[in-house]
Amino acid sequence: MTLLPAALRRLAFLFVLGLFPALALAALNETYEGLLIPDTFETPIPITVEIRELSGLLVGHVKTGPPMAASAPIAGGENEYGKCNIRVPLPSGIVLKLAGTCLSNVFEGRYTLLNRQEGKPKGSFRLMRKETGKRDSGDRKSSPAAALQPTSSLTECIKTNTRCLLSCPRGDYNTEFLCSNRCRHKFQSCKGKNNQPPPPLTEAPATEQP
Repeated sequence: MTLLPAALRRLAFLFVLGLFPALALAALNETYEGLLIPDTFETPIPITVEIRELSGLLVGHVKTGPPMAASAPIAGGENEYGKCNIRVPLPSGIVLKLAGTCLSNVFEGRYTLLNRQEGKPKGSFRLMRKETGKRDSGDRKSSPAAALQPTSSLTECIKTNTRCLLSCPRGDYNTEFLCSNRCRHKFQSCKGKNNQPPPPLTEAPATEQP
């Protein structure tokens, strides 16, 4: 039995959605931010990804920070049942490819940097949805546990790690390697604490009426 080409599978999926609209998934319209973590001990790269989905196709914009500061629109992207693949040609001549699971609150997976050199740097990423000030304010008012949300904690981990890496000395390879390695371990430890579920809320005991 031969597999259907991707185009025919997509047409069949759209046909089913036409018959059963309730099966349709909500289109993505999110902004994610986090770090590209190299498989080596190189410096992580801050990144912000704006994604807007149009009939399964992804458009938007990507911005990266030092040591690979760049900004460029998404040249091509698809979302197939929660699996996103996007391609971003950066002004420096490097093509950034992101592939992984894309949900409304997180985009995580693997990345590849394609260039004219022999090597193809690779790594992982876990990008959290960037909350707007208005949405944050509403969440704090509606939820007593808003201060324990992991997104805020992960953002602090990223900021702390960026400051740590920027403070590392430059020029001496061994010193720079040890410093970046120390920053990496601190970041992984911070992420591990962030992934732990918050403690359950306890209700105050009811007071007896006289």
